[in-house]
Amino acid sequence: MLISLWISRSSFLAVGILAMIVCSATRTAQTEVPAKIFAQKIVTETLAAHAELAGFELAATPPGKDQCVTIASNEAKGIGEKCDKDEFAALKTNKPFVEKEKENGKEVYDVTIPIHDNKGKIIATAGMDFKPEPGQTAAQITERSLQIAKEIEARIKTKESLFEPVR
Repeated sequence: MLISLWISRSSFLAVGILAMIVCSATRTAQTEVPAKIFAQKIVTETLAAHAELAGFELAATPPGKDQCVTIASNEAKGIGEKCDKDEFAALKTNKPFVEKEKENGKEVYDVTIPIHDNKGKIIATAGMDFKPEPGQTAAQITERSLQIAKEIEARIKTKESLFEPVR
């Protein structure tokens, strides 16, 4: 019985020490993770509010940089990628750039649209991948992307606000 009690106490002590190590490591890991920016919050919340979107990203030129890149996305691997023809077309023309693509045998729409600050200046682009639906047209998708862009623009005061840290 004495051996059994000793094993129980030893096990309890080991579990307690292990729990302290895990908690300590978790706190350390949390402090090393870079702060999420407001642009990422917009991406997450926009996707949650719009079931018709399969993917969403924001691209802009970060402060102090001269290269347009993806600053927020539902795919972490996309963050930091250089802007391509989609983003540059939307930035140059101030109009949506609409592509119809095939994915898994279905036609899908990929729209890149300029995003403006509260003074009407282009500050970013929003890339929206729409889920395929029967009878979709480029005109319908373009109109829907303009509506979503207006919702986003209503939340953004300045380009700098896209990069502000949030919890």
